[in-house]
Amino acid sequence: MKHRSATLCAAFVLSAVTALSGCSSDGDPVSFAPKESAKPGETQAASDVRMPTNPRTWDPQRTLADGTQVVHVDLKGAKSGFTGRVWAWVPKQYYRPEYKNSAFPVLMALPGAVGYPTNYFFSKEFRLQERIGEAADKGESLPFIVIMPVLNANKDTYYDGSDIPGQPKMGTWISDDVPDLVRENFRTYADPKGWGFFGSSSGGYVGMKMVLQYPERFSVAIAGGPDAAPDSPLWNGHPKEKQENSPAWLAEQLIKKSGGAGGPSSSPSSSAKADAKASPKPKNSPSPSAATGPTNGHKVSISFLMGTKEPKAEVAALDKLRQEITKGPIETKVTSFEGGHDGYKYTDTLFNGDLKWMSDRMRGPVAAK
Repeated sequence: MKHRSATLCAAFVLSAVTALSGCSSDGDPVSFAPKESAKPGETQAASDVRMPTNPRTWDPQRTLADGTQVVHVDLKGAKSGFTGRVWAWVPKQYYRPEYKNSAFPVLMALPGAVGYPTNYFFSKEFRLQERIGEAADKGESLPFIVIMPVLNANKDTYYDGSDIPGQPKMGTWISDDVPDLVRENFRTYADPKGWGFFGSSSGGYVGMKMVLQYPERFSVAIAGGPDAAPDSPLWNGHPKEKQENSPAWLAEQLIKKSGGAGGPSSSPSSSAKADAKASPKPKNSPSPSAATGPTNGHKVSISFLMGTKEPKAEVAALDKLRQEITKGPIETKVTSFEGGHDGYKYTDTLFNGDLKWMSDRMRGPVAAK
C-alpha cells in the first residue's frame, strides 16, 4: 500500500515540508536535563526507570496552546551510520514534580509516503500531540512522549524499516539509534511495555515489523493500512534477508520461542468491515486474547486500522497474515472505518478507541507517594 494515493502522499509531504521550512517556533532551544536532583528521603526512581544519560539541546518546531513544544534534533546514528532528523513532544505531565522520578511511555509515530526528509506527524495539520494531550486529560490515553523520526533514507524509495544489504541501515536506525536517543534525553522504562508504535501505510508496516522483530524492546503497534509483506524494490537479489524481515517469518520465530503456537484467535477482519459498513463510526473487532498460548517470553499486541475502501487484494493479504500470526504471544485486532488509504483517517481512528486500547497494554507514569 506504500505506492498508492500519490496525490494524498504529496499533500502530506507538502504540509510537512512547509512546517519544516517556514513554521518553526521562535522559542529558545530546549534541554530535557533534570533541573534538580531528588532530595534525601524522597522516593527514588524504580529499578526499571532509565533516567536521562546525555541530554541534548533540541530546537523548537512549534508551540502548542498548553505551552508544550514539538522540538527536533539532527541525529547521526551510532549504529546505523545514518543521519536524519528526529522530532519529539513531551506531555505537560512530564514536568510535574510528582513524576520527576517516573518513566513515561514512548509512542514512536511513523509516517507514510516517502518519510523523508521530514515526518508529517509533527505538523499542526494532524494535531497528534494536541489530541494525545486532550485524551490524557480525559483518562482515555496515557501521557505519551511522542517521537517522530525520519523513516527512509531519501526521497527515491522506501526501505521497509530494514537493513537491506548494501543500503542505509534504516532498520537499525528505527530499532536502535532513535530509541537510544530517547533514552539519552528522557525518563523511559526498560520494560518493552513502555514502548509502542503508531504508523500510517509504510510507517504502519515498520511499526508492526518492529514489535515482531524486537518483542524484548517494543510491545504494541497500531498500524494504519500496512502492507502484509516487505516489498521494497531494494530487496532484489536478497531473498533470504527479505524473508527474515517478513512479518510472517518474524511472527513464526516469536511463536516458536514462546514454547508453542497455542490456538489461533477469532474475529477476522471481515467482521469488522461489515460493522463499519453499517455505521460511519469506527467499530472495533473483539480483541483476541494471547492468553490461549504459553505465557513465557514477551507478548506483543498489534491493531490494524483498515478503511472499507482499501484495495480488496491488499485487505485479503493482511487478513490472511493476521489469521496466521494471531496465536501464542501475539494478540491482534482490527478497527475498520469508512474510507480508503488515508493518513488523516488513520489518525482520526486512533482516537476512537485504539489509543486507549494501546494505553491499557502499556505502562504509564507513577506519581511519588
